[in-house]
Amino acid sequence: MRLTIQEVAVRAVDAPLDPPLRNSLNVIPRAPLVIAEVRTHQGVTGNAYVFPYTPVALGATAALVRNIGAGLAGREVAPATLWGELHNAYRILGTEGLVQIALSCLDMALWDALARAAGQPLCRLLGAEPRPLPVYASLRGWGAAMLAEEAGRAVAALGARAVKFKLGQPRLADDLDTVRAVRAAVGEGVDILVDYNQGLTRPEAERRGLALEALGVRWLEEPLPVDDDAGLAGLRGQLRVPVQGGENWWGPKGMARALEAGAVDLCMPDAMKIGGVTGWQQAAALAAAKRIPMSSHIFVEASAQLLPATPTAHLLEHLDVAGPLLRTPLVVRDGMAEVPARPGLGLDWDEAALARWAADA
Repeated sequence: MRLTIQEVAVRAVDAPLDPPLRNSLNVIPRAPLVIAEVRTHQGVTGNAYVFPYTPVALGATAALVRNIGAGLAGREVAPATLWGELHNAYRILGTEGLVQIALSCLDMALWDALARAAGQPLCRLLGAEPRPLPVYASLRGWGAAMLAEEAGRAVAALGARAVKFKLGQPRLADDLDTVRAVRAAVGEGVDILVDYNQGLTRPEAERRGLALEALGVRWLEEPLPVDDDAGLAGLRGQLRVPVQGGENWWGPKGMARALEAGAVDLCMPDAMKIGGVTGWQQAAALAAAKRIPMSSHIFVEASAQLLPATPTAHLLEHLDVAGPLLRTPLVVRDGMAEVPARPGLGLDWDEAALARWAADA
């Protein structure tokens, strides 16, 4: 079915995150989401959401999605074509930051509409079959006691075979104590992954990386600023623990630059920042060419559709920010995400929850 765009409607919600996300830099207590609905003349509606992290950015993100979307009225639902046109159209303004987030939101909603029209889950439209995906539990707490308790609950509830948590205490000894506490809580059969949220200097990253190696940590995520490709490449040469990164790459070009520099051993693009479904497809090809395992970053619903179509698919990050607003959140059993067979991205919004947390944006 050929689809043409009638209009793009935009909704904003600002729901609490329970529990909040904590790291060495800040606390994120809320989930401000922008939802785009691509309505077509043929009666098919595609939708997607983005998470701009702070209510401060909610209005600006919603306005960008709404204003860019208004220019799509009358166009055919052809995401790859529109992705290229829109990135060219906003090249002078710049296609990073909130502009990229808005473009990604629209791209995902367009793909959702195509898959819904075809009556297929998105992964099948991308040439893959729905299949269970191994997850890691992405923890929200901070400090040894809180993280140990949360890790134990996550492993028991999800059957997760890997957990990830934030480090970055002022003293290395406290980071090591946190890893030991989590290890005691989850046992020896669960992989431990750690994330520094770009918070270390190069010498400190090497010092802490070597110490964490000795504790059997399986990846070291974002130890240095995302744009320090040379520093990350040099750090990789000093460590055996794999360096993970990618959630803050803006678009496939940002990813290509980092891979060419040898900045990571593993990668985990973010569907919102990499360019939606179309950007993810380009990113997956880049990872495949370098044979780099590729995981996801948040956006569990979209990621569950994208990873089956990713040649070097690794792990799905289970950090569900939209679940409380959905009638049917993503299901995880025995450490595996069950990719829904519903058409499109599988988003099934709870309208009462959206109304409760609706934001004026």
